[in-house]
Amino acid sequence: WDVHTETPLHTCKGHSHWILFLAWSHDGKRVASGCKNSQIRIWEADSGKQLCVLSGHRKWITWLSWQPMHKDGECRYLASGSKDGDIRVWDTISARILRVLSGHLQNVTCVRWGGEGLLYTASQDRTIKVWSAEDGKLCRTLQGHGHWVNTMALNTDYVIRTGAFDPAKSNVSPSGDGKYTL
Repeated sequence: WDVHTETPLHTCKGHSHWILFLAWSHDGKRVASGCKNSQIRIWEADSGKQLCVLSGHRKWITWLSWQPMHKDGECRYLASGSKDGDIRVWDTISARILRVLSGHLQNVTCVRWGGEGLLYTASQDRTIKVWSAEDGKLCRTLQGHGHWVNTMALNTDYVIRTGAFDPAKSNVSPSGDGKYTL
């Protein structure tokens, strides 16, 4: 979309069923889309051109997650969750499955990459599973939820954020209402 004109820049055509999930790569160059017929398509963001189709899940796609940029500067690896209960890790450049993670008893509802080489998955089976992203081995199962786990939040930013504020050169004065004006 062009946010200024509120019109689409590109229409990406290829899915034959409802699109259920979208995920932008961290470098902003590609978009992954997952649909109800269990396919994932990778699109070039600038042109809308389809780069590849990833097939392997037996049921619809419920979540897509790119590996964090500090671990994958090419934005090459994508993890997908599905109603089939499996998680697949894909190489989006070669368009192949690297590994299949099986262990959830029901629908996978959320997939998140951790910043330290771990992959976290949640499911309607009321568990969160922690996997080694390197070899796909199950590290831990977190149990105890009374109902299914819908989503998770992780901080994988691992960066220092700085601004141009220099306190030595500032003129900070209280505004009288408990707030400070810079």
